[in-house]
Amino acid sequence: MRPEEIKLYCLSKWKAYEDHPFGDTPICYKLNKKVFAQVYPNPEDYKVTLKCTADAGQFYRQAYPGVVVRGYHCPPVQQPYWNTIDLKDFPDEELLNMIDHAYDTVLRSFSKKVQKQLLTVDEVIIRAMKPEEYPMLGDFLYDAIYIPEGEAPPREIICQPELAVYIENFGRPDDWCLVAESEGHILGAVWTRILAGAVKGYGNIDESTPEFAISVSKKFRRQGIGSRLMKEMTRLLREKGYIKVSLSVNKENYAYRMYQKLGFEAVPEECGKGGQKEEPEDYVMVLYLNSP
Repeated sequence: MRPEEIKLYCLSKWKAYEDHPFGDTPICYKLNKKVFAQVYPNPEDYKVTLKCTADAGQFYRQAYPGVVVRGYHCPPVQQPYWNTIDLKDFPDEELLNMIDHAYDTVLRSFSKKVQKQLLTVDEVIIRAMKPEEYPMLGDFLYDAIYIPEGEAPPREIICQPELAVYIENFGRPDDWCLVAESEGHILGAVWTRILAGAVKGYGNIDESTPEFAISVSKKFRRQGIGSRLMKEMTRLLREKGYIKVSLSVNKENYAYRMYQKLGFEAVPEECGKGGQKEEPEDYVMVLYLNSP
């Protein structure tokens, strides 16, 4: 991965910025004055040093011996909390994971009060998702999966047919997507499509009703962004002439109450997907768009 690509990825983090406190090198990337990444772009000695927890640091050093080492420029007491990576043959995907971890480690190092201040969104723009942004729907679909505390399914779960149907070949007729953007960052997305083919959506009720999927990045939830996305999408669907819209939500998901406030109503459980007779884990909910 080239230095410019690392720069763009670091700067894609919320409120991250570039700084040069030590001269031309290293190039530092900070959050609220704390460094989470240092890049040494010299082609002869191409390295990056990243913040980490002690456990994660040890894991990566064991996984990539000699390639990932303790932060060589750091005082001994700080070395367990920094990793220096030789980037000549290092996997790009793993590097992105380590940058994610470095940023999150610095974010969590602040008090909860400061974290809340950093993650508070002052201004949000709701706009249509651009076709070149459709690949982001995979990340939002994964984040939309309701995961009980302590569980984390592999990301490959979104490739299963019953989930992949929500995003495959997005951009067909009856596909609509809006995103919430702030300071150039996409914080959430809501999209709808009619899922009445061979593989039906979890919230499918008939062959003409679009089904909602919505996801707001975990760091930015509970700030009203999801509600704004939903309201804008229902307005759009009304303009397009749809009669109603449906969704599926886990019974333990706090979002259920948000959907109720927006006018969604749970349908009788036997009317849901497959006419299940057993007690389902999800509610199927419907909003009639011609309602006041």
